[in-house]
Amino acid sequence: MSLSDPSGFRRALTPALKGGFLALALVILSACGFQPLYGDKSYGAGATEKLNDVDIGGIPDREGQKLRNLLIDRFYPTGRPSSTRYRLEVSLSATEQKLALQKDASAVRAQLNVTAPYRLIDTTNGAVVFASSARTIISYNVIEQHYAGVLTVENAYDRALLEISNDITTRIAMHLGRQP
Repeated sequence: MSLSDPSGFRRALTPALKGGFLALALVILSACGFQPLYGDKSYGAGATEKLNDVDIGGIPDREGQKLRNLLIDRFYPTGRPSSTRYRLEVSLSATEQKLALQKDASAVRAQLNVTAPYRLIDTTNGAVVFASSARTIISYNVIEQHYAGVLTVENAYDRALLEISNDITTRIAMHLGRQP
């Protein structure tokens, strides 16, 4: 058996050696500081439960309502809490940019830029404990048929809001998971 023959080398590895490599990989992974966000024995233990301590404020406009509903679904999987310690304030802005112009100056491709700055406020003292911004860029085709075009833009907004809600949920959970 030579090392230049990969199939012979693979056959030579015994299951015990494979187990040893797996154990070594787990030791290395635990030494790098990796800690799961969700679960009961992690640094961020109970991050899901801590999200129940956050009241999600109203967000203006139809897209804001959709984003708020997505956040409510993620923050309160078992129902809304009766009292909260934090308040999440989110604002939402979106711009559309036309791309891929044809000779007659009509666009066949567009890009939707959605930005959502947000703040987590401690309701006991009014202090901002965490502030950040979520941003996403979604591309879509511009369709000449009116109804199909409206649905395409609406779908782009829905995809953008889903990404932003996931980002906000993860960042808030990470922040709250660090709290004692």
